[in-house]
Amino acid sequence: MQKDPNIFSHLRSGLENAFAFSIIYSLIYCFLALKILNKGRHLIDNHYSNTDKLDLNWLKKLLYGTIFIICIDISITIFELTVGDFEGAVFPIAIVVVVLIVQLAYYGVLQTEVLTPEFLLKKHGLLEKEEEINPNKLETNINQYDNENEMLDLKQKLESGMQNQKWYVDPSLTLQPLADKLLITDKKLSYLLNQHMNTNFYDYVNQYRVEEFKNKLKNPKFEQYTLIGISQECGFTSKTSFYRAFSKYNNMTPSKYKKTLIHTKNNITSSLNTPKA
Repeated sequence: MQKDPNIFSHLRSGLENAFAFSIIYSLIYCFLALKILNKGRHLIDNHYSNTDKLDLNWLKKLLYGTIFIICIDISITIFELTVGDFEGAVFPIAIVVVVLIVQLAYYGVLQTEVLTPEFLLKKHGLLEKEEEINPNKLETNINQYDNENEMLDLKQKLESGMQNQKWYVDPSLTLQPLADKLLITDKKLSYLLNQHMNTNFYDYVNQYRVEEFKNKLKNPKFEQYTLIGISQECGFTSKTSFYRAFSKYNNMTPSKYKKTLIHTKNNITSSLNTPKA
């Protein structure tokens, strides 16, 4: 009995269409994942002052790499359909895929909290259980926070504690412990920072740390300290986070800032030692 070749032709056509749809779905999924990742970055900045163990940039690079591979694959497919076979296309794509897999494994080991399922975090008390969202309750809470006099009072208490007690030097400081010091909820503190002070928790705390670093750098007591040593005294936990924060608020690296201080100091000393005519 002779098999109908049209059956295999239809089967192949169906598989090719399914593969094409899977590629499109994967591309859409990557863009949606990037959108969610940006929201996650916003939440982290509102709750943590040191984000070394919660860095999501590698996930963003992984998604961009995946999008790049998909786009290359689509381009090669269009080329083969319109022009002809493209020999040697599989090897470079395979290399990029291997690099992305190695990157995922490496950062997955370093940052297990990012990849840990949410239900496990909740089970072990590492993540607060989400409350059922009630629009009426949410609106009521916002109205409760939106008291100008209360917000001004809380702002004064917060700035007083940061300046006098230097809460920011604690490298493990997060939103909840800081709210506890003010005897308010973390939601109210977040509202104060976001709505009344136009900043987030990460920026607010690290600006104090950067200013503390600049003050210590001018102090002769810290002349023998390295830049990283001084930054750790101010609450930073790594060179990367310190350099990123300092450059963000001063438009220069800590090394360049130190050279500027030394240059200014030398000029002042030189002018004082120069005899008057």
